[in-house]
Amino acid sequence: MAFSMYMLLNGRDPGIFFGSVVWLLLSCSFSFAVESDINCLKSLKASLQDPLGYLNSSWDFNNNTEGFICNFLGIECWHPHESKVLNIKLSDLGLKGPFPRSVANCTSLTGLDLSSNKLSGPLPEDIGRIISFITTLDLSSNSFSGHIPTNLSNCSYLNVLKLDSNQLNGSIPLQLGQLGRIKSFSVANNQLSGQVPNFGNNSAVTAESYANNAGLCGKPLDLCRGVKKKSNSVIIVAAGVGGATFAALIVVISLLFFVRRVSARKKEEDPEGNKWAKSLKKTKAIKVSYYRA
Repeated sequence: MAFSMYMLLNGRDPGIFFGSVVWLLLSCSFSFAVESDINCLKSLKASLQDPLGYLNSSWDFNNNTEGFICNFLGIECWHPHESKVLNIKLSDLGLKGPFPRSVANCTSLTGLDLSSNKLSGPLPEDIGRIISFITTLDLSSNSFSGHIPTNLSNCSYLNVLKLDSNQLNGSIPLQLGQLGRIKSFSVANNQLSGQVPNFGNNSAVTAESYANNAGLCGKPLDLCRGVKKKSNSVIIVAAGVGGATFAALIVVISLLFFVRRVSARKKEEDPEGNKWAKSLKKTKAIKVSYYRA
């Protein structure tokens, strides 16, 4: 490689030199991507228990031919002769273990299907970082427990999200309602409770998406009790404020009416409105006459 670069420099052809540099960079990047995806599958295999031997019999890393991992069971590549993983589909293979964090090293991954296995434990809190560009995530029919990570809402490209038939509990992050590309969604058959996310008018999210979670409420399910109580409280408070305002208005009107009546009586007794002035003058006259005497 060094000799080739030396020859290009001596040849003084900048176009050829620039093209060669670009080719070199792309080659290095491609080699890194390929190596990264191969290591991804190696770590994935190491992190999972394979009691039925499906991965052990199919995933042979001793083969060094280009694109060899594309022939692995459950692996789909972007191109048959490139070791860049597009989808991982390992459904119903009896696999055991935690969620495989190593899939983060499959840098071109868009689909992950680990459904109908015996995977367990909590979902990673940073799952949105691990599979940030994924469009399909199917973890249904396993034994995952704990809560659904809020970070999952960062997977903004998700079209399919299936977490049904696990042992997930707690509330569903309301932020999942921000996943605007959802075409299929299910968290049925878990132990979830609380208000469900608002997916707007997305017809893909129905009552069946939340089936067999006794504690869930909100559209498209029954309205949450807290919301009802809140609405009733608002009505009661509004009625109280309205009643108090009406009562105050009546008091003000009554006072105005009373003041007017009093004023009218005074005018009748003293039509010229100078009663107090006359009294004051009489007092002064008495004082003056007293001093003169």
